[in-house]
Amino acid sequence: MLATRVALILIASEGASLLTIRLTRPLQRDEIRTTRDIFGEQSARIRRLLAPAPSDVVALDPLLGWRYVAGHQDAWNTISAQGLRSSRSYTATPGAGVVRVAAFGDSFVYGSEVPDSAAWPRVIERAFPRVEVLNYGVGGYGVDQAYLRFRAEGAALAPRLVIIGFATDDLRRVDNVYRRFISNREYPLVKPRFAFDARGELVLLPNPLPRPADYARYLRSPASITELGANDDWYRAAIYEDPLYDYSATVRLLTNVWVGLRDRFLWHNRLFRHGAFNPSCTAFQIQMALFVDFVAAVERVGARPLVVIFPDEKAVAQARRGSRAVLATLVERLAERGIDYVDLTRAFVLAVTPPQSAGGLHGWFLPGGHYSAAGNRVVAQALGPEILARATPATTPGTRAPARPGSAP
Repeated sequence: MLATRVALILIASEGASLLTIRLTRPLQRDEIRTTRDIFGEQSARIRRLLAPAPSDVVALDPLLGWRYVAGHQDAWNTISAQGLRSSRSYTATPGAGVVRVAAFGDSFVYGSEVPDSAAWPRVIERAFPRVEVLNYGVGGYGVDQAYLRFRAEGAALAPRLVIIGFATDDLRRVDNVYRRFISNREYPLVKPRFAFDARGELVLLPNPLPRPADYARYLRSPASITELGANDDWYRAAIYEDPLYDYSATVRLLTNVWVGLRDRFLWHNRLFRHGAFNPSCTAFQIQMALFVDFVAAVERVGARPLVVIFPDEKAVAQARRGSRAVLATLVERLAERGIDYVDLTRAFVLAVTPPQSAGGLHGWFLPGGHYSAAGNRVVAQALGPEILARATPATTPGTRAPARPGSAP
């Protein structure tokens, strides 16, 4: 009788858990799936990476993990032979009177979800004819990859000003190696990351899969991808290593509830605390160290560094309500360190609200979370004058140009 009751309880628990997982799917930040499903999708997407279609814009890169394909062109995106988002090629040095800017960063720098002509770098070039903006942005990049790309390519076209962009989601990327550990619906892309050595200095952990053949071995043994978790702060052993996880919906549900609560409220290394970035977490400390190294690297080539903060929809909504923004601690640390920055949050606070889109999203943002054409115009109108105001002769290597007052909100 006891065994029957236990069996009935387990059956009811499994049924309730399966129903809960299904009904809450739209609310799940990371979809609750079996590792069989996760690894099956991983294999299908690795095959696509290793045999790309001619229309694919993403290619594997031994240093950076991935980049956009030079020469790619479709209805909305043009990648030049120089690897920049542009339909033109830039000369080795800018013309007389031209302020050349190199912009590195993620999809907010690139201008994802809008065509070439509507992305903010192109809008700036039209509105401010003295300014050239070389768009080195790549979707999914962390500031670590943007910084590495600057070190590899940034001085080649002699920019006077070098921008490195930061958006809210970038923080979790600097202590990540395998993108699908952040979200199991992501592409199976692997990246380098920085860590601190025993002396507290940044050290580079290179891309662990620099060659396509390195990806191919995970087709033979998909579960072996968990070995990348050794250097990835977003690897969750409770999901990938529990033998009951695939066999019990109850275990999957409880595990993911626990992981979510831990990551948000209990983990000492959590990204957010009191509604803002947590300055004591590893990712935040790496992020600030990267900004410091970026400034030094740009100044060594005789250019002027600038951090540009691209607020997402949540940060804009917070600021317009007058709430403390999630970006507040980052802005405070940049100011304390004397790093020149522009926080574009203020531009969205002061801008006239555009009509909402048909999907009900704020008119500045698109369904994928990026800026609409209207949002890109807000960025261009705010950033163009800031660029021109900094268009002084390049700094002497080893010196720092003074930050303009009033760049922060």
